[in-house]
Amino acid sequence: MFRINDQDRPSDSHCRWFPGYPSQVAAARWFVIDRLHGCSRADDASLLASELATNAIRHTRSRRWRTGFLLTVDHTPGLRLRVTVRDAGALETDKKPCATLPAPDALHGRGLFLVNSIASRWGTRREHLGRKTWFELDCHR
Repeated sequence: MFRINDQDRPSDSHCRWFPGYPSQVAAARWFVIDRLHGCSRADDASLLASELATNAIRHTRSRRWRTGFLLTVDHTPGLRLRVTVRDAGALETDKKPCATLPAPDALHGRGLFLVNSIASRWGTRREHLGRKTWFELDCHR
């Protein structure tokens, strides 16, 4: 029998759908900040969430206003937090997102590099109707 330890469950879980429009990246950032009030990693989480939201709008079918993306914040105060962005899938090929080191003069391409540098853990997984990309931050800093 599989049993979940109460310690593994987030004590706060919040979810919101955002329309696929660039102005919604700032709205997603504020949503994360608001849900993590008092958490020492709220600023890091909002920065990384905005990077994932930007990627959803820039590189997936979520760029359409009606399609949008879903953002979830799971937080266990003093322990860890996880932010997940579910998008509508890639526009061209279903190539797996990866963190690369951008050229110093590049205007784009730092999003997943930042996620990889700041997050304790992160990952991405293709789902039936799109892709799920997430990161975790340890909060006992």
